[in-house]
Amino acid sequence: MCSGIAVSMVMKYADNIVKVYSTSVAMLHTAVVSVFLFGFHLSLAFFLGSTVVSVSVYLHSIGKLQK
Repeated sequence: MCSGIAVSMVMKYADNIVKVYSTSVAMLHTAVVSVFLFGFHLSLAFFLGSTVVSVSVYLHSIGKLQK
């Protein structure tokens, strides 16, 4: 599927924040797959960044549940 079509579908049914979070989660999954398939080594900066992304996605999801 073309990425432009996927982005337009996300923007039609969700908001811009969901698009940003889905892109961030996709990058995390790509990095984990790269470790197993290609022997990619993750740095401390990646772990810190992935922690920030994970916490922000969690906080965003519980905020929507409380509304």
